[in-house]
Amino acid sequence: MEYLMQTFPERRFDVTNWIEAWLGLPCCLITRKSLELQSEEVVLRTQNCCCNVTQRRPYAQLTLLEERTMFWGICAGINSDLAPMNDKGEGGIVPGCGCSQELVHEIVRELNLRKDGRGKVAQMRQQRFMLEKLSKLAVQVPLLLTHFGVAYPPDEATVRRIFGARAPPMRPLAEVGCMERMPEFQPSAYDVTCCLQSICCTSRHLELAQDEAVLTTKQTITGTVVTSRVPYANIESVNPKNICGCLAFLEAGELTRPPGQVEGQPLQPGFGCDAGLVERIRADLQARVDVRGNTGQIKQLEKMMVKFGDFAAELPLVLDKVGADASYPPSQQTMNAVYGAQGPEISPPSEMPHEMPSQNFPTRTFNVRNEFQNLGGLIGTCGIAGCLKHEMVLEPEQVVTTFQTNCGTSIDRKPYAQLRAVDEEIFCCCCHMVNLLSPGWFGDSEKLNEIAGELQARKVGRGNIAQLRNQENTMVKALESDIRMDILLKKKDISYPPSQQTLQAIYGENPPHLPPVSSERGQALHLSASEQMERRVFDITNIFEKICCCLQTTSLELNDEEAIFRKSSCCLKAVRREPYAQLGSVEPARAFFGLCVNVQTDQNFVCPGCGCDHRLTEEISAELQNRKVKRGNIAQIRQQENLLMEIIKLGVKVDTFFHGANVPYPPSQETMRSTFGPGVPLPGQAPTVAGPSVQVTVPVGVRAGDSLEVSGPTGRFMVTVPQGLSEGHTFQAQIPSPATAPNDSDMIPFMTAS
Repeated sequence: MEYLMQTFPERRFDVTNWIEAWLGLPCCLITRKSLELQSEEVVLRTQNCCCNVTQRRPYAQLTLLEERTMFWGICAGINSDLAPMNDKGEGGIVPGCGCSQELVHEIVRELNLRKDGRGKVAQMRQQRFMLEKLSKLAVQVPLLLTHFGVAYPPDEATVRRIFGARAPPMRPLAEVGCMERMPEFQPSAYDVTCCLQSICCTSRHLELAQDEAVLTTKQTITGTVVTSRVPYANIESVNPKNICGCLAFLEAGELTRPPGQVEGQPLQPGFGCDAGLVERIRADLQARVDVRGNTGQIKQLEKMMVKFGDFAAELPLVLDKVGADASYPPSQQTMNAVYGAQGPEISPPSEMPHEMPSQNFPTRTFNVRNEFQNLGGLIGTCGIAGCLKHEMVLEPEQVVTTFQTNCGTSIDRKPYAQLRAVDEEIFCCCCHMVNLLSPGWFGDSEKLNEIAGELQARKVGRGNIAQLRNQENTMVKALESDIRMDILLKKKDISYPPSQQTLQAIYGENPPHLPPVSSERGQALHLSASEQMERRVFDITNIFEKICCCLQTTSLELNDEEAIFRKSSCCLKAVRREPYAQLGSVEPARAFFGLCVNVQTDQNFVCPGCGCDHRLTEEISAELQNRKVKRGNIAQIRQQENLLMEIIKLGVKVDTFFHGANVPYPPSQETMRSTFGPGVPLPGQAPTVAGPSVQVTVPVGVRAGDSLEVSGPTGRFMVTVPQGLSEGHTFQAQIPSPATAPNDSDMIPFMTAS
């Protein structure tokens, strides 16, 4: 538990660069810098007598953390999203005189610990733990139906009597008891040194660890070592590129293009012509990004939501069978009997926070070729490049943009959760653009409006917004399951929390740590982890911008999920939408001895009036910070920790009931068959393969649900790629016997995945 829900003390470091500070001494501008590591965020403060700038970021938004050492470890600095370092080595965090290696190493170590414990890595680890617990509960709760002799699914009369008009979906128990295991990856390493770098005594090595990618660059002559760590959930895209049919290289977001640097350093191993190696690296990295990244997280949350939906259908039937209150919310009499005067606050089933927390989308394809760009390429290369192919494919989980000519190919893949904004711009009343795409001659307005609508819907339905919405809905269902188990325990006179003796009888010498008693009364680990926000609109027009840009006006709309910036003038109309989870720092920055103040997010600049409106700017900053905490990454972490506690409590309650009611667990194989039918294994056990099997590796271009022809001892046969797997993953497929071998059109279901 401590590993899954880490908390950290606040720490403060003086990271003033004294060379930079003393250079400002003639102008009385001695600049001081401090780094504060708070419980949820890292704060960098830069201050002198002229300006005061604060950068504040949640640990989940620290995409890159790069430790740089030079001259054989004598000089050291840090490059990150918080303080980018440019191509010349300017910027970043370089404390002291640049030689504070121990301090730099300690800061990097602390930041990595907090990134792992309070960021995207922590979220994925918690989800793995929760899915393991839910896999066990998905077997235990149906076993209660068998123990009490409850028919499932019930007849229509029973459904109407217990659930009324709001009957939950009731899946077959054979489906309820099965949960796909999250694919596991073995560490892999690649030498990605380019031949030109080898000549300069430079080496580059890429390590793909369990939760993050680590790129290490060493320069022997200068003794420079640069170590870049990026969690898979923060890698925006994995893009293979090909030039002239022979040069192949790979770009991977901030892993290959650190913040502050105009030109990145793509992965181009060897002489740059090993397209096979580049493709293997891409497939390996892409598979980890798909499973360990934002796409994988939302899929796991959807699985949890389905499991709690199963419990909501099964537990009321058990309560009805034993004569307990099966209504929800329970009657006040039942609540008082179970919890006393201070019971948890609960909402009716009809009052879910979000009607559609996430959505599934079909694949759509758009031709986004700009004809001016196509014509310029033809003229500039005398027709050698050929016609440009520029295509956007909106897949269920990501947007794939292909840019192809005879001279090269570039493929950009980006999950919807990594879409920082959907930008719509209209110039001079005729040139239309969305996210820098302008198909046709001047931008096909009808097509671009359709693209913008699709991107926005998918960003909301499959991105960070959907992730938080799923957590909020799942939390409501988890609380319902916990309350129903409390009623069952009370009805059967089984005490909870159990005594230490009971815990040891159930779990042995290492029982789980139970939450405090207050948590049983509805107080979660984080009170108000997330909140619904009201719509607010601010006029943030800058006077100087209005005078110089054709009377341009700017407004900021804050809705429940994102900030919307709108610019309008006689020659420009622009809309930019930023989810609160991707705003970056929103602290007010002061300049000119505190007279001027502004707020700069990762994508937008807020400086209303003449730049001196402190009250309005600070109000906007406070509002953005509050929404960033309550609807952004911090809210996701806190909400997930609340959900984790509910799952732990539910698991202990079910185990306590099994122990107190003498329900055997693990059950016999006969009980498993009578409850679920054949083929459902116990949690933690892989399903057995009936007969011989072969290991299948998912090839390039094949995704979950696709059919695939493989070879076996009896010939070729078809299999279906299991859900949750993608390029590079392996799974076991049963070999059909010759007597029952299917036709080529038939598909053999997978058995186990690894």
